[in-house]
Amino acid sequence: MSNKKDYKIKNNNLIPVDFSKSNNNDNLIFTTCKGKVDFNRWNYLDRPKSDVLTTALYLNREQLILDVFNAINQLSHELADQTVEALASSGCIQLFEFLDYKYKQGEAIFSISQISRTTIDELLIWLKNKPANTKTGRYSTLGVRKHYSTIKTILTWFVHKNKLSSEIFPYAPFVNVNRSGIGTEAYSKSEFSKLMRFLWSQINLIRNDDFKGPLNQKLSIYALVIAAKTGRNTSSIINMSIDCIQPHPLAADTHILLTTFKKRGMNTSVQAMRNSYELQDVYSSHKDVAGLIQEVSDLTKTFRLKEKNLFLTIKKDNRTVCALTEPLFFKSVQAICLKASIIDDHGKLLKFQVKRMRKTFGNRIWKLTGGDPIKTAKIMGNTTPILNTHYLDVTPEMEKNHKYLGHIISESLLGNNKSDSFIKHMTESLNIDSDSLNKLLIGDFNTGVGRCSDPFTGKYSPKNNSACSRFLTCFKCPNQVVLESDLHRLFSFYWLLVKESGFIGKSKWKKTYSWVIKVIDSEITPVFSKELLDKAKESAKITPHPMWSNRLDLKVI
Repeated sequence: MSNKKDYKIKNNNLIPVDFSKSNNNDNLIFTTCKGKVDFNRWNYLDRPKSDVLTTALYLNREQLILDVFNAINQLSHELADQTVEALASSGCIQLFEFLDYKYKQGEAIFSISQISRTTIDELLIWLKNKPANTKTGRYSTLGVRKHYSTIKTILTWFVHKNKLSSEIFPYAPFVNVNRSGIGTEAYSKSEFSKLMRFLWSQINLIRNDDFKGPLNQKLSIYALVIAAKTGRNTSSIINMSIDCIQPHPLAADTHILLTTFKKRGMNTSVQAMRNSYELQDVYSSHKDVAGLIQEVSDLTKTFRLKEKNLFLTIKKDNRTVCALTEPLFFKSVQAICLKASIIDDHGKLLKFQVKRMRKTFGNRIWKLTGGDPIKTAKIMGNTTPILNTHYLDVTPEMEKNHKYLGHIISESLLGNNKSDSFIKHMTESLNIDSDSLNKLLIGDFNTGVGRCSDPFTGKYSPKNNSACSRFLTCFKCPNQVVLESDLHRLFSFYWLLVKESGFIGKSKWKKTYSWVIKVIDSEITPVFSKELLDKAKESAKITPHPMWSNRLDLKVI
């Protein structure tokens, strides 16, 4: 089992540097998986080359550079090699280029303590407007987020060490950025079947010693099959240890415990898996995960010494043993993909991608759990919001099996319906106190599509003392409440979604919004009278609520 992360500062790794002796300290050379990064260069304006440092403008930020260097050094013990390389190169480049920009603007930042919320806000603006080698001449929103995330990772280390306040980071500066592009789709049943048949054929060749290809490809084939059977991501798979399997304490005959370590998430994931046949109907597997892992161990045992990594390989010099890295894995997968030459449902070459396998697995688990997002998230190793955002497609089957969890109240709130018995009934059914119920009834808990019984600590709320505004998730949230007086607002939203299909295309619209329309039509509207519904629909269509009068308003969700 992998060890837990140790956030304590490893003092023996911290570099004591005396800048008074030299403006160029050799200790500030950081070695990454792709090469060396000279931190000394960032002590000069515009990061000049090492051979011209003596003629460059020297800046007085020695301690800042040392602190960042030590932060990267410490993070190298917690994160994957590729992540550390990105922090030490790209992350630091963006950070110090921004600091150079600030210096030219007349504001010099010489220490970590000078970084404030205003600094971070200015950093975001600078990244969004920075010239870039793209078609638009600027970074895309996803590009800005990527660079910001690397910088934030570095600065978060100082937050953990109480050198910076966590309040310097704005909450959710890239709301719904994932919806700006086309997300990764799960494999169709036919695509997944063809993919798995090929992978199993290659494993049989490996078992019979008939496989034509290098060791990296053999390992990558096993990694792909394990990913398909477990739903783990690339990092979790290739960083598994040889002792990642443990007997299941309650069902040792049919289950195992698979322990994986996700460095980025800094947590250990333990997953219970059936020993055999669990997903046989999908990809005709007759071998369990434990057996696959043992076969990988057997492939590497001849050159394994004390290494704990399951996926070991040998460098080109045929002498150096090292762990299979993500770049090596992706390169091998590309070669495997070309060898397979499988055509997808759209007539194109089918790409072998772990993230698509993960989505396929997630959709499968969703079905097996009866559409339970909590159980699915646990098996996937995610929180429910992350699962909904990244790893589940809204498939027709999900739409069909979707269960609306909110509350619909058809009674008018006028007259006797606010009696003691009504109040008691409402507090019990909504599981809220009388004070919260009063706020809900008078409109304090109104949302864009109804009301919320718990907008601040409910299921999908941000949990940061601000009210939830994720109006799409309302339609699968147990905290949603729809009253008669909410119908005009609800159907204004309804018609805006209907119109959106003419702008984003039917395919994308179906995946993004169609399930909401179905929930309103099949779950909410039947509770109200036809006369009331017709009136509300017509009114909303002719004179929509100001909140949903323009399609640009959809960007807020």
